[in-house]
Amino acid sequence: MQTRDPKLLPHALAFIAVVLALGLAHQWVNPWLRYDRAAVAGGEVWRLVTAHLVHLNLWHALLNLGGLVLILFFFRDLLDRRRFWLWFAVSAPLVGAVFFVLDRDLGWYVGLSGLLQGLLVLCLLIGWCGNPVLHSLVLAVVVGRLVWEQLPGYDVDYLRAWINGRVYVNAHLYGALSGALLAVAMLLVAGRRRTTLGRRSDIC
Repeated sequence: MQTRDPKLLPHALAFIAVVLALGLAHQWVNPWLRYDRAAVAGGEVWRLVTAHLVHLNLWHALLNLGGLVLILFFFRDLLDRRRFWLWFAVSAPLVGAVFFVLDRDLGWYVGLSGLLQGLLVLCLLIGWCGNPVLHSLVLAVVVGRLVWEQLPGYDVDYLRAWINGRVYVNAHLYGALSGALLAVAMLLVAGRRRTTLGRRSDIC
């Protein structure tokens, strides 16, 4: 499979190393980096971003990093350094801000899984023209899962034995929406460039 940016690997590895280190040190770093509504209200706005880098424990971090590696592998023809960091730079503060505005009962949160939903949706949308059938099927599964998670009775404790906590399903929904918004923005920019410069693009 074609690789869009061979230099993405060291950037991704650096990101993974940071998340892994924070996962190992979760007991010490989480109080300072997790999303904490009261602390954010008190001015500690960095938590809107850093909350997505810290985890409940090492297993939690490894589960999310496994998902990140799979996305990077299957969409290596679409992702490059710019898109990778744009995903995190846009989705992390956006999802954190939505927590603060909408989820007033959420006292604290940690984890990358919400943003991973966004990265997956982003890749599926910007690469849709390249494989519309497969991407449509996967998008349908993702949307179906997001809807299922929002239904009453969904078991948010199914991973408790591994991560020592419950799954916060709203993070998945907000993350997916942030990825969709970023994809729309990228598609609009790509369309404008094609119109202005007559260039081909690797996204729809």
